[in-house]
Amino acid sequence: MKSKLSHIGQSVFARMTALANEHQAINLAQGFPNFNPPLELIEYFYEGLKNGMNQYAPMPGYLPLRQQISKRLLHRYNKIIDPEKEITITTGATQAIYSIISALISPGDKTLILEPAYDSYGPSVLVNSGIPIYVRMDEPLFDIPWEGIKNALKNHDIKLMIINNPHNPTGRIWTKNDYQTLYDITKDKDILFIFDEVYDAMVYDEHTHISALEIPEFWSNSYVCFSFGKTFHTTGWKIAYTVAPEMLSTELRKLHQFTVFSVNTPGQYASAKFMESNPNFINELSSFYEQKRNYFLSGLVKTKFKPLKCEGSYFVLAQHQECLDDEDFCKKMVLEKKVAAIPISAFYHDSYDPKIIRFCFAKNDETLAQANENLLN
Repeated sequence: MKSKLSHIGQSVFARMTALANEHQAINLAQGFPNFNPPLELIEYFYEGLKNGMNQYAPMPGYLPLRQQISKRLLHRYNKIIDPEKEITITTGATQAIYSIISALISPGDKTLILEPAYDSYGPSVLVNSGIPIYVRMDEPLFDIPWEGIKNALKNHDIKLMIINNPHNPTGRIWTKNDYQTLYDITKDKDILFIFDEVYDAMVYDEHTHISALEIPEFWSNSYVCFSFGKTFHTTGWKIAYTVAPEMLSTELRKLHQFTVFSVNTPGQYASAKFMESNPNFINELSSFYEQKRNYFLSGLVKTKFKPLKCEGSYFVLAQHQECLDDEDFCKKMVLEKKVAAIPISAFYHDSYDPKIIRFCFAKNDETLAQANENLLN
């Protein structure tokens, strides 16, 4: 059998987590919290189970949850969204992005991806016989490479662009000027957009997340993806949502109904109830994670690593000076320091290695303190 993704094996995220487990190392590699979601949310989940929320949910998602999402988007981003026609609940944002790409990309269609990039983007294009066009951000500041984007638009017929804000793994956030520049260089082209905003509730240092939903010029040709896994500390529940105008939502749902069809019902029920009873929880998440970022950085700066700026997400990048390639360096760190991180080469299609690794600080303070102690010794 000929593989459609012959060059792709097990992800480095799975490999590093397995190595961390094997050697009882602190896992700052894979992006998930090591603490529970709010107890009230768990109780709502159990309530849903007891009350019969155990069968298929509606294909677009549990309507009370979509209604709560609509309220949140109006309050937070001043955007009126139709909960019935413009919000689709998905099994995580990765599934949403894959389904959107599958619905849009035909053989030979080109998608522009900024690297470093979340590792599912490129394979999702390739498996649909599309062509990824990669534009590299310049490390270590990881500013948006406008000249590279302009050259890509000049030299290729781009059908789709994927924008991640706040950005994983760099922690970079977009400004209104960035959106304006993007609009100026794409307004005369027929391009669709996926805005991956799963870390929208995690922006620091008195900055405010600017969503694509706040930019009217992008509404008609964009999908905007969010994640409850990130905001409610429930990555294992795999609940996310995509916002798009009716015409684009319809295209997503055409594929969604034949793949996932629906998302776990008690989790949707619990999320809706929790949003209704705790409307400020998501708004307070930035301060919660900013404290964790600062706590981790206060120890990391004392080590041999050079931490880089983190404006959003729950990841911090750090430069190292080892001669090893970054995956071997991360393996060595597990064995010698008992701390697991992710080599940033995993976020480049060609395994480019700028000697930078990624730490996840979505951990309790005891774990972060122990990790810093291990890295210092």
